[in-house]
Amino acid sequence: MNEQKPIHYFVCSKGSDSLGLTNATEDNTIVEYFDSEEDVDLAKFAKIVKSKPNCVQKHFIVNKGDDYCAVETDSVKNSYVFSVRLKYRIVSTLAAGTATIESFIEEDKRLENKLAKPERQPGFKLRDADGEIIPDGIKFALQILRDREEDENDEDEDETEGLSKEELLYYNKDWIGVNSFMNDGKDHFLCGNVDYHNSFECETIDDIVYLKHDGRYFYFDIDGETNDIFIGKAVPAKDQRVQIHYTDDSNICLTGWGGRIYVACEWVKCSYGAIGLDNREEQLRWGSPMKLRIVRL
Repeated sequence: MNEQKPIHYFVCSKGSDSLGLTNATEDNTIVEYFDSEEDVDLAKFAKIVKSKPNCVQKHFIVNKGDDYCAVETDSVKNSYVFSVRLKYRIVSTLAAGTATIESFIEEDKRLENKLAKPERQPGFKLRDADGEIIPDGIKFALQILRDREEDENDEDEDETEGLSKEELLYYNKDWIGVNSFMNDGKDHFLCGNVDYHNSFECETIDDIVYLKHDGRYFYFDIDGETNDIFIGKAVPAKDQRVQIHYTDDSNICLTGWGGRIYVACEWVKCSYGAIGLDNREEQLRWGSPMKLRIVRL
């Protein structure tokens, strides 16, 4: 039994999102329709909501096509417009009382600081987590840092007994790997692996640091259908380059050259992570960039 009160939608019947009733946000709603833009009367909508004490009283939602607007019932001038991509998170947290219109407005302001800074650092050098320069040609692995990293000191001794020093280094950690299962003649692309790594290196050309694997360069296929990072034989053109950014804890994140969207890793299976640029609104707001630690080999 759902004990949470339903939230009230006012939906334009022409070109509406149709409220497909496919998730928790929409399964617990009260819906009333209006015919056109001229029928939008927020003060009237607020009175309707207040007349229904068994629905959420603090906010209601106005839906016109793919556009949504959350409105505060007691002060209808206080509203927040959002897209269909953010619908589930915003509506569900408003209904549960765990967020407010003000908190989403503040979140918009903080979003600017979450994006990458496109400026290059002059004289950029690749450094490991200890701040030591990685010379060109030196082999290293790229460890993907995620939440389970916090628990790596709690490993079961029975599971690690008998492992070599090298095996212990990689055990129960996540790594950048190269997807080598493609047989269509295209360049391979990067993915996330558990307990297994590939080796990488860097090369500096005209003061630009390129990441490489097996003599091939990381690049983005700007004409392709995906945002994956590929590896290819040619030195990438400017708009194909991968840019490296340092984090506050001396690890690295990746973007396109001069771009502001970080590369992310989505773990689609227990042992496989899909790596690429992720510009979905929900990722930019609530997701985290893929953070990498350079581990010398």
